[in-house]
Amino acid sequence: MRTRSTVWSLVLAGSLAITTMPAAVAADAPPAAPAAKAAATTLPSNVAKSRTPGGRLLMLPLVNKTYALSSGWGARCIPTRGASTFHHGLDMSAPDGAPIYAVAGGTVTHVVQPTSSVSGQIVVRTIVDGVSTQIAYLHSWNPGKYVKVGDRVKVGQRIGDVGASGPATGPHLHLEVWTGGYYQGTSHDPRVWLEGYGLPVTNRATADWTSPAPTSCTYYATANLNLRTEPATTSTVRATLPPNTTLANKPGVKTNGYIPVTVRLATGTVKGWVHADYISQSKTYHLTKSTVVRQSAISTSKALLTAPAGASLTPVQVSGWWTKVVVYGVTGWVPNSVVAAGL
Repeated sequence: MRTRSTVWSLVLAGSLAITTMPAAVAADAPPAAPAAKAAATTLPSNVAKSRTPGGRLLMLPLVNKTYALSSGWGARCIPTRGASTFHHGLDMSAPDGAPIYAVAGGTVTHVVQPTSSVSGQIVVRTIVDGVSTQIAYLHSWNPGKYVKVGDRVKVGQRIGDVGASGPATGPHLHLEVWTGGYYQGTSHDPRVWLEGYGLPVTNRATADWTSPAPTSCTYYATANLNLRTEPATTSTVRATLPPNTTLANKPGVKTNGYIPVTVRLATGTVKGWVHADYISQSKTYHLTKSTVVRQSAISTSKALLTAPAGASLTPVQVSGWWTKVVVYGVTGWVPNSVVAAGL
């Protein structure tokens, strides 16, 4: 059994043996390189920055004057299939691929790859003047390009690129701010939060297209749509509504994919729930069968294209037995009999 003094004697002997190698051997080794310093994040000079009362450095996520504010935080009419009726973020329209910078340093907690119905997501947890805060950056095409879960990021570090993944009408950054947990705590208006800390997100935009939250929305059924008593597929069906039935809605509530609506039927006004995947802010139409779209309202006129059954179209006018439509970007005429409501 070796005593502590014996062990230390062996260690010291080994150390001495190493340090007393022949000079010729030591001289053949190259001099040790100085220890490398961790690379610092160079903050972009053309992005607004500020410090909180507690001294925390923050900055805007996009370059000054390269974005427009397109949709604000709050209740809204659903703009596209799969979108929400309460907008938890601030939309900043910008060129596809534009760099997204971290508003604050912190730890990456979520990196969600996009699907046709889910936006690409990056969420960074940070502490701002003692408050645990989650800042989310949505709609990147490849949110894992620069960061992964667990990474520590610095303020001003490039963490993503602007995209249009998931439910989106064009490339933009959807920015969210939460305290108390991402979609578990309190959602804050990002514009108010940023400008409260001295970041002029409105002033540095090229335009502000946002509008006050609506108090009502009008939708139209895009298919034969069940009006239910509760927001669940197991609830009672009050009525089946034909395509293009008008639906009145108070925005801000969406439960299990359903929204509450008021509908005027022949029997009177009825309230209930409809699934938001089968509504639109405008009336919809489609072709019931494969059809030749013609240059004028006569069967012998020039054929412009043949559109397949189910093709979505926009009616322009009706003339006798013919309807002028726009289908696949082409304006022409089709028989009235092949135009039907819905998608």
